[in-house]
Amino acid sequence: MVDNPEVGIPWLYKGLITWAFFWAFLDAYSIGANDVANAFANSVAARTITYRQACLLACIFELIGCVALGSAVTDTIKSKITNVSYFKNDPYVLALGMSTVNIGSGLWVVIATVLSMPVSTTHAVVGAVLGIGIAAWGTGGVIWSYEAKGFLQIVASWFISPCVSGALSAIFYLVTKFVILKNPDDVAARRGIALLPLYFFFVFGVIAGFMCMKGIPALKNTPYKVTVPVTVAIGIFFGLIGYIFCFTIPKGAYGYVTDQTATKDMESAVEGDVAMQQQYNGQAFGEPAQYAISGSAFGESEKGKGAEESVGSDSNDSALVKVLKYISPGMFMDIAELSEEDADMHSRAFQANPKTEELFKILQLSTCCFFSLAHGANDLANAVGPFATVWMVYSTGVVNSKADVPLWLLFYGGIALDIGLLTMGHQIMSALGNRLTLQSPSRGFNIELGAMFTVMVFSRLGIPVSTTHCISGATTGVGLCNGDVRSVNWKLLAVIFGGWIVTCPAAGIVTGLIFWAIISAPNPTPGNGFFEGHYHG
Repeated sequence: MVDNPEVGIPWLYKGLITWAFFWAFLDAYSIGANDVANAFANSVAARTITYRQACLLACIFELIGCVALGSAVTDTIKSKITNVSYFKNDPYVLALGMSTVNIGSGLWVVIATVLSMPVSTTHAVVGAVLGIGIAAWGTGGVIWSYEAKGFLQIVASWFISPCVSGALSAIFYLVTKFVILKNPDDVAARRGIALLPLYFFFVFGVIAGFMCMKGIPALKNTPYKVTVPVTVAIGIFFGLIGYIFCFTIPKGAYGYVTDQTATKDMESAVEGDVAMQQQYNGQAFGEPAQYAISGSAFGESEKGKGAEESVGSDSNDSALVKVLKYISPGMFMDIAELSEEDADMHSRAFQANPKTEELFKILQLSTCCFFSLAHGANDLANAVGPFATVWMVYSTGVVNSKADVPLWLLFYGGIALDIGLLTMGHQIMSALGNRLTLQSPSRGFNIELGAMFTVMVFSRLGIPVSTTHCISGATTGVGLCNGDVRSVNWKLLAVIFGGWIVTCPAAGIVTGLIFWAIISAPNPTPGNGFFEGHYHG
């Protein structure tokens, strides 16, 4: 192989760096629109938090994750699907290829989001890299074998990770269901309060392990003799916090009930909560649908209207509200709304005491916030990684296996990611929420816990898995715990699974064609005036 004369010469092709800068924004935007919604979809569907609160929390945690905890170094070739040494003699060809990776993966993920299909942005980038590898070198330019952690390992993860996370989440939820939720109301409340410290220990222990082994890139290779004691210690600390929280608060509906008067007060509160739950979630009890769509910027309710009608501009809306409805329609929708077409599915779901379900809200909120933090620290590399490679070549003129990620690029990607969530995140939150199965706080935190545990273990074993796949599998597993296969929306699950299968080839074909078209396009002869601002005629 022969070195290109451009090897080692930096600051060439200013048009290329400008082009790549734009497409990196699109890729980060698409990740925010599709991937970020996974972390908070269940919390919004369970009405633990509102869509607006979820967006606020996600914007904060994702930005902190990517800027404060995000890796300062990324792989030149994501997931090593092709060999970076193939490009060492033509560094600017690699830079061009990485810019088209952002195009192919970003465009596909945006399309999938419009279609309400949660897909793996990691696998979209892998497919895009596969596309440039085949376009440049043929099938020999791609690492295929499972043993070499090639493309076949990615294919295996489509099936393994959803099944494992589904099984784990189902086990976690069944324990909760039979130990706490299926008891009479007063017994369930007492047991829930008594066992909450144990839940705090287990949940925050898993969160600590997840953050050490996956969530914070700088700690991924920390030895077990450090991570295990730290994980256990953090779990014990939060278990004590849970104990103090449960047994030192005043008696009452949320307190440690020990006398008949307090029990009667709780029963009255429970009856009121059940009535409210029936009013807003009537379908879960087999009643006609109730709509509560936010119809203004101040959260006023418009009942009896579908989401699209409610979001449409009203003649009384101010100009600002009209603009906001156009830019961020999810802010004016009830994302957790139960649709009439899913009423039969929801009616088959097990219903626990709403007051007992309240106990699990803090656990669900904790898991989704840390999931979001870890996502910002890790998955933003799917967008900024390819651009970091372009910047590396542009600033040095050479190819290395690792590319430095400037802080300003992490911040740029984080902002693009948040914008994507605010403008299109409602598409995925609604698809992964009550459309797949009926959600509740107890279900939601077990779903996130199972997915988090799966990602943690597989990442430690060096097997690439998708958080999207794990969340979807966990949601299905918990849905089946109702004891009725019709309590899961299998048609929607088939669409989601189809999106997983199509993601790699779709992103690969688009990227490969764009890369091939540009790299093999005619080049103007130097001296003929092209791109020089004048004609030499």
